[in-house]
Amino acid sequence: MSVIKRLNVNKFTSEGDNDAFIEELKQMWLAWKNPSIANKISVDINKDRNDPTRMTAFVSATGYDAIDAMNEWSKNVVMPIRNKYQHENILIDADLVATIAK
Repeated sequence: MSVIKRLNVNKFTSEGDNDAFIEELKQMWLAWKNPSIANKISVDINKDRNDPTRMTAFVSATGYDAIDAMNEWSKNVVMPIRNKYQHENILIDADLVATIAK
């Protein structure tokens, strides 16, 4: 089964907006229920240490059904909330080719 990784970078105009969106995003992820993809998707939400107006979300999805479900949920739920804030967004999707741990 394919593992898809997504890097989503948002840069806001203020640290307060970044903090507010991060908190809302955490709550949205915790509230999202989709039994068909349970245990197939995870997210790491991070605030940039060097730029407090920037945050990243690293999403890992096992299978295209999981990433498709997340895309639909994100379009309908996350993006309207994020768009309340002035921001720049970079979205990168990739197929996992290697995991290296030391």
